[in-house]
Amino acid sequence: MLRKVQKLLQQFKILPSVTKMSEVIDIDKLSAKRPAEEKNEDLDVKKQKTEDGTLATNETKKHMKRKVAILMSYSGVGYKGMQFNKGVKTIEEELFKAMTKAEAVTESMAEHLGKMSFQRCARTDKGVSAAGQVVSMKMFLLDDVVDRINQHLPDQIRVMDYKRVINSFDSKNRCDYRTYSYMTPTFAFQPIEQFTTDAFRVKDETIDRVNSLLKYYHGSKNFHNFTSGKKFNDPSAFRYIKDFSCNKPFIQDGLEFSILKVRGQSFMLHQIRKMVGLILAVVRGLAHESVINKAFEEDKLDIPKAPGLGLVLESVHYDHYNEKWGSDGMHEALTWDESKDKVEAFKRDFIYPTIISTEKTENTMMTWLGTLLYHSYANTSLGGKLIKAKKDLQEVHTSMMEEKSDTDSKALEIPTSSADKQNIDTTETMTEETAKNEDNVTDEEERLQVKEKSAR
Repeated sequence: MLRKVQKLLQQFKILPSVTKMSEVIDIDKLSAKRPAEEKNEDLDVKKQKTEDGTLATNETKKHMKRKVAILMSYSGVGYKGMQFNKGVKTIEEELFKAMTKAEAVTESMAEHLGKMSFQRCARTDKGVSAAGQVVSMKMFLLDDVVDRINQHLPDQIRVMDYKRVINSFDSKNRCDYRTYSYMTPTFAFQPIEQFTTDAFRVKDETIDRVNSLLKYYHGSKNFHNFTSGKKFNDPSAFRYIKDFSCNKPFIQDGLEFSILKVRGQSFMLHQIRKMVGLILAVVRGLAHESVINKAFEEDKLDIPKAPGLGLVLESVHYDHYNEKWGSDGMHEALTWDESKDKVEAFKRDFIYPTIISTEKTENTMMTWLGTLLYHSYANTSLGGKLIKAKKDLQEVHTSMMEEKSDTDSKALEIPTSSADKQNIDTTETMTEETAKNEDNVTDEEERLQVKEKSAR
């Protein structure tokens, strides 16, 4: 601006006065320009800092933060879910600690997730595992960064691979479909009339019936009854299920299992577990098949929630992203074909063995099947009766345990009747007399020994 004024003054031939003024006032200072030397010094300092304002290490100075999609696998047994929750053992807590130690992120980034634009594709619940979880974030692309991160992770959590993505990529919002599996012992299909044992072997007709029941879930439906806190008129209660099927059974460690697979756009909290729970109740004969369709209507139903142990996030799908950006020459398609063998090996070594061993030791499914009797399903008037019946059974059980405890304690008590007391007194007297006699015998023996010594 001052330069323009200077040119105008030259035109009006009054420049000398301005020249004198410039001797008093430094025009460069007025224009807020700094000397070139100061600029270079500040630039050197900025190069030594990361984007979040913290000083970088020598390793991270050589690399820039880049937006990536990370493929993860983990066994969720022993963890309180995927999402970070301070003071609680979660998958993300383990991931952030490992990435910080590997210098893929700074401590400040790990503490403030917004600084690395972190987002998970699916928030798995307590005990739920994942074979193909995807998270998006910014991190430093160090050499061998995947191996460096895995060095600081427990064996049941692995980073499989990463790929560069566009800066606006969000692993949750860009996802088109998610595929989950549910691994269940087949004795969960056993009719209620039969005594449920782990020796049960399912027939092909039962698997066919399960598949026919699962078709009720296909399409866009109102799943307000399959989660908590959702009302019938809430638009977010509508979810689209593309496919739901039950695979042929297989035997592992003496138990027969079957895997149910569901593919949908997105799922609400506990939705899949309640979908499985209702199907098992119908197959076992505790609820009528018509209840499935009633669950999509306005009335609130009592639907059981299957255990989280067998639930696994298999894979997530980015079809639209891959079509637009996967072949642009700068980014890769998020199909993870090169990691499929590693993922299958992880499922074989960690996820399935953990599910099977936990089921065998804790009887998770067998215990849960016993609770199906306490659900009213579509008969809301029956709910209060079932609760009362359960309470009555608990009271009877408590009373029986108390009686048993009293009987056991009485059996251990010492008799206190007058006859018993007389017997006890007599026994004590006899014991005292026997002791006195023994003392007298001992004294007599000592005297004889003394006499023998004096005679010698």
